Amino acid sequence: MSRSNLYGFFCILLTLALTPSCKEDDTEENQRKDIERYITNTLRATVDEKDGVYYVPLSVDSSPERVAVETGDLVTLEYEAMTLGGVHFATSNDSMAVKYSIDTTPARKLEVGSGKLIAGLDRGLLRMAKGEQAVLLFPFTLGYGEEHVGLAPSQSALIFNVLVTEVEKR
Repeated sequence: MSRSNLYGFFCILLTLALTPSCKEDDTEENQRKDIERYITNTLRATVDEKDGVYYVPLSVDSSPERVAVETGDLVTLEYEAMTLGGVHFATSNDSMAVKYSIDTTPARKLEVGSGKLIAGLDRGLLRMAKGEQAVLLFPFTLGYGEEHVGLAPSQSALIFNVLVTEVEKR
C-alpha cells in the first residue's frame, strides 16, 4: 500500500484505540450499531451496507475499462485487518494471514465466492474492482464467528482495509 494509504490506516487504528471496544458478549445488532457509529463519526462517511457488509470506498475506478470483481474471479490483494476494538491481527504480508487461510502474497490468488474466504471479505470484494481500495466492516457473524482466531477474539466485528491489485477472470 502507498505511504499515504498506510498513514490513513494508521489514523484509523489510532482512532479505534480511543473507541470503546466490542465486548465478547456483543450481539450482531449491537455490533452493527457500533460499526455505523464508527463510519459516521470517525470515518465521516455515509453508511453503505449491502449483504451485511459495510463499505467505505477510498479509491474508485470510474473508467470504462473498470475490471469489476465477480464471483469465480481470482484476485490478488493487499490488506490490513483489525477488530473494531482496535486489535490489529493480520496483513497480507504476515505469517498470521498464511496461518488463517487469508494469505494474499503476490503469488497467491484467491477465488471470490468459493466460500474459502470469510463471508464478509468475500461479499465486500464483490463490490470492488482492480485498483480500488476500500474499508470493509462487518459483524462477527460474517467474520470468524464464535472462534478466537489468532489475535482476533471470538465475536469480533472486523475491519479490512483492502486494495485489489489484480483480477483474473475465469
